[in-house]
Amino acid sequence: MKIGSGVRLDLEMVPCALCGERDTGGQAVFEGYDVEFRTCDNPFRFVACAGCGHVYLSPRPRAEDVDRIYANYLTSNEDSAYRPSGPVAWIKSNLFDRRRMRTVLANLREGSNVLEIGAGSGHQLDFFGAMSPCPVNLYANDLHFDERTKETLETRHIHRLEGAIEHIETDLRFDAILGIHVIEHVIDPKAVFRWIAVHLAPGGILYFETPDTDAPARYLFKNRWGMTHFPRHFHLFSRDKLGKLTREAGLEILHHGATTSAPAWNMSIRNSLGMDALTKHRSIFEIFNYSNVLTLSFFTAVDLTLILAGLPTSTQQLIARKPRGAPRGRASLRGGRRGQE
Repeated sequence: MKIGSGVRLDLEMVPCALCGERDTGGQAVFEGYDVEFRTCDNPFRFVACAGCGHVYLSPRPRAEDVDRIYANYLTSNEDSAYRPSGPVAWIKSNLFDRRRMRTVLANLREGSNVLEIGAGSGHQLDFFGAMSPCPVNLYANDLHFDERTKETLETRHIHRLEGAIEHIETDLRFDAILGIHVIEHVIDPKAVFRWIAVHLAPGGILYFETPDTDAPARYLFKNRWGMTHFPRHFHLFSRDKLGKLTREAGLEILHHGATTSAPAWNMSIRNSLGMDALTKHRSIFEIFNYSNVLTLSFFTAVDLTLILAGLPTSTQQLIARKPRGAPRGRASLRGGRRGQE
């Protein structure tokens, strides 16, 4: 299938990151192409591990092609249909994020260190600082920050930890670590959880959001489910698998449930209609984007109905804590790259 990129990547088969099982010859759970950002013409598939059932991408892009698969991504592409408008961003931050983050915010004290993994432009972290009831130290992590983002973060007094988080060496300990739709992108989620367990201060809070493989939308849209996000999502977690990773890292789960995920409905519909996310289309179907208040409100109501019925949505929310009696951990992880600035 040609989707207009003119690029075909050299992919690699990988074992399950959770149990190490190498049998990926079973039936695919999801199959598809990068219909959203059209970075390559390769077909992709998510497989269910024969050993533990975890759903992951195999074959997947190699590490040297990461920049290619994130070309024109929504965090840097202001024309993307996945970029929220000003009013939508305000509603999300003030009416939803403030409530979602209340457990994290209540745990902060003056001078607390707050880290966001996969911070992108730092917008979410900047707003988190504004929500905080007291002055806190903000740290942004991502694989790479371009010069424009570096300048923006510096202006906002946000420190940078650049590189794969599991390889960063730092003596810092964090009172809160945020990972909003990021754990599904990493190569080794177990290593990320180990890093978090070391670098959370005793009593510190972990806040994660990630797709939920048990969502009804997954079965409705199948290969067009927006949370497949070929090929940038390397993992898709069930609540059981994410909860197990959390407990194995020695963290106490405070809350693990569904949260509203209106954009996932819009993404799924766009995929079904063959609409990419690079730009907004001149079409009546362009109502299905991150800026249309009416469609986002409707699908938020759908998700709230699912939550009230005790059913999952396309996004699961995990809040965990490092026990106060737990050791602070060693100062750093050997073999990593220091990213503190």
